[in-house]
Parts: sequence; structure tokens; C-alpha cells
Amino acid sequence: FGKWDLDTYFPGKGYINGGYFGQRTDQLLARLPDALSGKNVCSGFDGAGDPTQSTLTCGPIPPPATVVILAGWNNMFQGYQVDARPDIEKMVALSLRAGARVVLCTVYRFDPAHPASWMVPTGNAPVNFYDMWRDPLNDFIGSIRGQEISIVDLSNVFSQESDYTVDGVHPNALGFTQMHDAIAPVLN
Repeated sequence: FGKWDLDTYFPGKGYINGGYFGQRTDQLLARLPDALSGKNVCSGFDGAGDPTQSTLTCGPIPPPATVVILAGWNNMFQGYQVDARPDIEKMVALSLRAGARVVLCTVYRFDPAHPASWMVPTGNAPVNFYDMWRDPLNDFIGSIRGQEISIVDLSNVFSQESDYTVDGVHPNALGFTQMHDAIAPVLN
């Protein structure tokens, strides 16, 4: 998530956010080699469609020791290569080959409290519409095994709640706090 302020949620850790607002897994996969080598990592929003909203920052980084992968929502919302599994599998393999430990996150559920109209792919789709896409992806992610792979199950992190996103998918402060609480133990 390009807008997740990691210094606030993980103070003193020096974590670098490589999240890029609106990118699908194929786009993230294409950018990953530069991030793994330390050549370049970008985070934020590039202002596509609204250049006044550009918050994108890019620059070289030390090659990461750990890579956290949480991806897939944009594939569905953009209707492109809805099956994110092959790209996620390639991201894991590239990260491992680069010597990085991988923290792989399942995709959390859709927040029905504040859905943005552009995030509803079939009109006023019921919330379980998203589960038909999300559940098979999460089953796949949960099945990935390896010595340097940790799985963080976010599929139920917001269970029985609402008001954890600003638009149905992008977390607000409450959502980021709960994601932090789920991810932090495997980073330490």
C-alpha cells in the first residue's frame, strides 16, 4: 500500500514501502527486480488521471532482506488477469532467488461500510461476490510453502467489522493498525 506510513506503524525499523497505488500483480512483478537489486523502488500514487494527486517517490534502496507481498485486489477491480496466482508465485520465486525472506499475505475481505462506486465491478454486488474471487486466491497463497516463506493470514483480520477502509479496499488508520498487528510478529 503506497499510502501506508511504515515509519508510524513500525517506528525505528527502517522499513521501505514499495506499495504502488493501483498496480496489478503483473505490474508489481515487472518492478520487483529493480527493488530486489536495490536499483529502484517506488511507492505511492503516480497521479494517473489526476496529476495534482501525485505522491510517488522513487529511489535506490539497500537490497531488502525481507519482502512483504500483499497483492491481488487491483487485478479484480481492473478486470485484468483476474487470476493473480501466477504473478504472486513468480514474485515469491524472484524474492527467494535474490536471497530475501518472503512474508506472503492473504487478501483481506471487502469492507462494505464505505465502498467507492468505482470499486463495485457488477453494479451493487453483494460482499460475497468478492469472496468468490478472494477465497481461491487465499487458498493458493496459504498453500505456498518454503523455508524462507511466512504466511500472514489477513483473510479474517477484519472479521465481523466495518469501517476499516476509506473506500472498501484501501485501509484507514484502524485497518493499518490491525494489519500491523498481524504482520509485525513475523517480521521480528
